[in-house]
Formats: sequence, C-alpha cells, structure tokens
Amino acid sequence: MTEEKITPKNFQIKFNEIVESDIPDIDKLKWAFDFTTGMVIEHAHAEIELAQAMHDQESKVKTQIKMETMKFARQMFGMQYLRITGRRAWDE
Repeated sequence: MTEEKITPKNFQIKFNEIVESDIPDIDKLKWAFDFTTGMVIEHAHAEIELAQAMHDQESKVKTQIKMETMKFARQMFGMQYLRITGRRAWDE
C-alpha cells in the first residue's frame, strides 16, 4: 500500500481498499481508528486557532478538552494493541 495523504474526500476509497485487503482485521481496525481520531485532532487544532483568534476562551477550552480526550483514547487503544499484538500501533 502506498503512503499517500488521506483526505476526507478519498477516505472512502482508501477505506474500501483496506477492508478488502488481506491484512489482519486488527490492523484494519488500527488504520481506521488512527485515521478517524487523527482527523478529529487535526480539526480540533484548527478550531483552537480560530477560538484564539476570536478571543473565545470558552470554545478554546471545550475544544482542548475534546482534543485531549481523543489523544487519551488513542493512547489507550495503542496500549491495548501493543498488549494484543506485541507491536506498537503508531509512534506517539
């Protein structure tokens, strides 16, 4: 598989390729979780920048909490993935 930048627009195509591939299901799940949570975190960064520019402290804090919660979920997934497979899910 080629390591190309996945965008929301080409996600479904890439997702279908992954699902139909012969890689283990746990690696398919890892890929989908990584992509989805990564997109949420990326979007949160943009929301935080906007909130800062607008001097909207309440929105900034809410978004930071959402982002940190997603990062924590990724850490938990990564830890369980390592325990189950003996491999790191991703470098973080």
